[in-house]
Amino acid sequence: MKHLAAADVLNIWEQGLNASLLQRAMIMLACAFPDLPPDQLAELSIGKRDDYLLLLRERLFGPRLVNTALCPNCSELMEWENQVSDMRSPPPAESKAGQVHTLILDRYQLNFRLPNSADLASLEGFEASDSAVDFLLKRCVTDAKVGGKVCVVEKLPKKVVVALGKRIEALDPQAEIQINLNCPNCQHKWPVFFDVASFLWTEINDWAERMLLAIHTLAQAYSWTETEILRLSPVRRQFYLGFVHS
Repeated sequence: MKHLAAADVLNIWEQGLNASLLQRAMIMLACAFPDLPPDQLAELSIGKRDDYLLLLRERLFGPRLVNTALCPNCSELMEWENQVSDMRSPPPAESKAGQVHTLILDRYQLNFRLPNSADLASLEGFEASDSAVDFLLKRCVTDAKVGGKVCVVEKLPKKVVVALGKRIEALDPQAEIQINLNCPNCQHKWPVFFDVASFLWTEINDWAERMLLAIHTLAQAYSWTETEILRLSPVRRQFYLGFVHS
């Protein structure tokens, strides 16, 4: 993973301003892994992609994660805190990038791969969830047979589709990061899903807005260029801002 300078993070922010969340995730990864082709990044499983984003987040903003949630029972706004290491769950040894897996249930045998960002991008525009599931199955199931004969993926019984979903979840556990919360006000307990791409983008957006304001302030005070200001270490930049405001 490349070390990202302040200028790199600003470039990520600028490229992602008018992009979808999925596109923003890929922009962040492309900047962090410039040696990997975009197609290869798009073919990472969702869990592996999010693992890389967690590592990027730790390098940019540190290991501590702080977020807020609204209690669904009493509407209390609560703050929760985790470490990046708490969110990471390495995939099972049997799961490798691009690997084809097999599910056997009753007379059915499916060969499949894990969903990736390219698959999610292909779902944009689908309004009906059932149609989206069928389309995703067609992309990820490479071979489906019943009793040794080829069968149509869209005609798979619900129990087979459910079993496939559970197998994918086991092979790519970080694709959905769930956090169990406990409201301090009413003691209600409930799970929330943590979307690292959304969380990291919000942090980058907030950082970029503060950085642009700092650049504006220092440029006015010292006639420095944006490049010169970005090359300053965060500590020195903050000291100069303190001098300006003193």
